[in-house]
Order: sequence, then C-alpha cells, then structure tokens
Amino acid sequence: MPAQYLLPIIYPPFELLKKSAGILHFIGASVILINGLHALQQHEADKLSCWLQVIIAAEIYLILIPGKSLLVASPGLNVFFRIIESLTLMGIGFALISYGHVISGWMHSLLSLGYLFLFYREWRMMCSESVNIRHTGISIPNFIMEMEITWPEIKSIIPGYQSIFIETFRNKRIHFQLRKNLKIEELQQIDEFCRQHIMSAQLPDLEYTY
Repeated sequence: MPAQYLLPIIYPPFELLKKSAGILHFIGASVILINGLHALQQHEADKLSCWLQVIIAAEIYLILIPGKSLLVASPGLNVFFRIIESLTLMGIGFALISYGHVISGWMHSLLSLGYLFLFYREWRMMCSESVNIRHTGISIPNFIMEMEITWPEIKSIIPGYQSIFIETFRNKRIHFQLRKNLKIEELQQIDEFCRQHIMSAQLPDLEYTY
C-alpha cells in the first residue's frame, strides 16, 4: 500500500483565478503601457525605461491573442508573465515616488503587491491543486495557504469514484470533485488507508473511555 495518495481535485477559487488570468494580464499590461507612453512625453524621463515598459506591455498583449486556452495549457508561462508584471509595476511605483508623485507611486506599489500575491497563488496552484492523504493526516488546497488536518481531527473520509467527502469532529464538511475518476482498486486502497488511520487516531480515546 502506498505511503500517500495525491488526488487532483477541482477547487472553485482556483478555477475562477484561471478564468480571470487573461483579464488580469490585460489590466497589468494596460497600466504598464499607459505609464510608459505617458512617461515618454516627459522630458526628464528615462527613455530607455519608457520603451522597455512599452515592449513588456506588447509582449503581454501577444500572449493574450491565442486566448485563455494558452494560459491554461501553459501555467508556467502564465506565472512567468505574472512575476514580470509585478516587478515592473513595483519599479514604476518606486520611480513615481522618487519623482514626487507619492499617491500614484503607492497605488502602483499596492497593485504590484496584489500581482505578487497572484503569482504566489498561481505558482502554488501548479504544485498543490490536490488533496494529499498521508500518514500524518491530509492537506487540502486553500486560496491563502494549504490547510493541514491531522487524523485525530478527522471524523470520516468517504472517497468516491468522482469525488471525496471529508468531515471533521468540529462539524466541518468538505467536498471536492476529482479531476480524474478513481479505479476500483484505487478506491478500495484509499478507503482502507483512511479507515485504518482514523481508527488508529481514535483508539487512545476509546481505551481511555473504557
């Protein structure tokens, strides 16, 4: 029997983020482009920096031409451009603050932090869009950070061919759709694995009650 089971799931907040990836790239590219074109009109602006912003925005627009299917099929490309957007916006923010445009600079800096958070979540999505069942407990996706649940906290786990249901002793019920249907052998192994660990975790309490 394997030491752990990794079950890819459909997590609605992640699905929403995937669907919004294109518009978020468009917003980031538009902000960068507008700032670059505006700065080109200023005599004291660094022209090389301005043109780099225009080029970066153009490259981001180019990845949007095939549509969101490219971003879904190539999550690494999506993450790569997200960090570029974040760093570029941060640079614009610092530059605006140094030129005395404090409010506009802080707005760009805050937008950069938002895109940096999106980068983190999209990168984590590539690594952990699944339920991980192992000897110490289970971990499930969460938009902020993964949630760890130990076996003593788990009341029941009911795996199915297309979904998995988890209930804790705090009356928390969690239900996920699986991306891939389980085979009969996999379902039996996971069910046996979970039952053994739930019983082992509850055994000390039963002995104490007795």
